[in-house]
Amino acid sequence: MTDLFAKNVDIISQRWPILASALRFESIDHFDAQLVEGNNQTISVDGIQLSSRHNRIAEAKLLINPLPLVCDKVTVYGIGMGDVMSLLIDNKQLQSIEVVPLNLSLLALLLSFTDQSEWLSDPRVKVAYQAHQHKINLPNISITPDLLLANNENAILRDHLVLENNRAYVNRQHQPANPEVQKRLNENAQAIANDPDASTLILPHGQYKAHLIGSGPTLENHYDYLRAQRKLPIGQRSLMIAVDTALKALIHENIIPDIVVSIDNKITPAHFPDTIPSSITLVYFPTLSSSIHGQWPGPKFIAYSKNPIYDKLDKQYPKLRLFTNGSVIHPAIDLAVYLKIKEITLFGCDFSYPGNKTHAFWNDGALGPSINNQNHHWVINGHGERVATDLNFRGYLRSLEHYISAKQHVRFYQSSLDGARIHGAQYKDLSL
Repeated sequence: MTDLFAKNVDIISQRWPILASALRFESIDHFDAQLVEGNNQTISVDGIQLSSRHNRIAEAKLLINPLPLVCDKVTVYGIGMGDVMSLLIDNKQLQSIEVVPLNLSLLALLLSFTDQSEWLSDPRVKVAYQAHQHKINLPNISITPDLLLANNENAILRDHLVLENNRAYVNRQHQPANPEVQKRLNENAQAIANDPDASTLILPHGQYKAHLIGSGPTLENHYDYLRAQRKLPIGQRSLMIAVDTALKALIHENIIPDIVVSIDNKITPAHFPDTIPSSITLVYFPTLSSSIHGQWPGPKFIAYSKNPIYDKLDKQYPKLRLFTNGSVIHPAIDLAVYLKIKEITLFGCDFSYPGNKTHAFWNDGALGPSINNQNHHWVINGHGERVATDLNFRGYLRSLEHYISAKQHVRFYQSSLDGARIHGAQYKDLSL
């Protein structure tokens, strides 16, 4: 324990005794921490600087500037070098400054080597001990290095913060005026007018259970189970809905799904088997290439997402509007819910790369992401361990969890503990 740590924690113990007790038990030995010199001093932790070494105050001002001109409270997620809080307490307009550490060990490290007593002593400051993982306070400031160094307990909150920080950028890619989207919609104008609305899709039997098949690596662990399920009489087996990139694997294993969902304008015929059974129904968004839906041998239905790019089309040619936030898994699940399915079991919905694989069946990099590029991003799997993932996958996962939380009338299960832990989905052991 350093003198600085004792000084800082003495203040914390007077104001937040539970937090102080926790900090005294935090180890910092696992960090690779180095002092970095520049125009200013900062600390590098595991290769990540906690602030700029060129102009820390200018950097802190950049983080503060997006706040509303008139606000009396703010939440700061992360600590950095403490510069943001040091500036915020100079703002007399602020009545409440909540500070949410994303890694208590990192906070203990900072308190051991820097004096944070000024802002810790300010009566308007409150330091949270345990953060709400599914709710973000507004307005807020996120300290980027702390997002990168968040601990396991705050992984969900970290992902929600990253999603929020990137929301404006992502939304720009999905505006109605996007020329690439408009080009595809124009190409599919005839299909939009003629193909039936997915809302008219009716199940031939009264199934209330569905198997939802993604293309994650753990799908390979359940081929035998799924094949056995498909051998059951139609009235006894679960409805099987697969995403497009899972179909090759399923057909290769002689598993024929009932429905395939495809939405991405980058999907090509190469992503599908050479021969597709005519019994499979396609549900697609009109951003899908006509080289796929135009040649589909079985029934096909159109749906739209809830994105504004479809608002104008929906007035002329109304279609079922399905939830999606980046992943084809989202509308596939929403379709199942629309079809009045009450129990959904997820297969290959890993949102991560268990076993150092990105997808079932496909070679590394064939669908874009490569395990060789996943050095920094991770989620917690069903065993409580970190597993490598893609930054986008983290966003897809949290969006799905938010969706699940709103569907209390549907039971969700996940079939593997090796992929990302999906909150709201109970684990079901389906090994044969």
